[in-house]
Amino acid sequence: MKSYALFTISLFLAVFLSGCSDEKVMALPEKGKAMPVFTMTSLSGEKNSSEALFKDKVVVLNVWATWCPPCRDEMPDLIKLSEMLPKDKFLVIGLATDQGVQHVKDFVKEHHVSFSIYWDDGGKAIALDILGVSRYPETFVLNRKGVLVERVVGGFPWASPQIKVILEAIYNTGAVPAIQHKEIKQP
Repeated sequence: MKSYALFTISLFLAVFLSGCSDEKVMALPEKGKAMPVFTMTSLSGEKNSSEALFKDKVVVLNVWATWCPPCRDEMPDLIKLSEMLPKDKFLVIGLATDQGVQHVKDFVKEHHVSFSIYWDDGGKAIALDILGVSRYPETFVLNRKGVLVERVVGGFPWASPQIKVILEAIYNTGAVPAIQHKEIKQP
């Protein structure tokens, strides 16, 4: 009888305590839902709210690292895309996840990156904990209301004219237009 009572108490405690945790639980970004708000650090150390930066613009947020070959390969396309799009309606932005900010600064200078780059030390505070990024590169496309409309894992041909048309449609409608994958030409 003692073992039955001990078992019952143990079971009760296990069930009761399983719902308790002091870990903060973050909702990861979901298509069709507002992107979580977070604070990013510029390469000069300035803190900026994603909500303020992204306001009323279609955003292409690329999470990358200097040591990642596919990230390095797609960087010229992101630079071209940022130059193709009107700055008052669109924002191409990078979130580097390197452990040292100097590597990022050197890369940006060497490769003439013309769009804003922010830094998430080691990718832990924003990339992993808030965005749920575990592979690089990963790109989030948000509409003007801050809603996630697309999430692209891996390198992508961002500078194609078709992508510009898709981003303009997102600006006008808030959604990704229905297209065939064959319409996007791979390099």
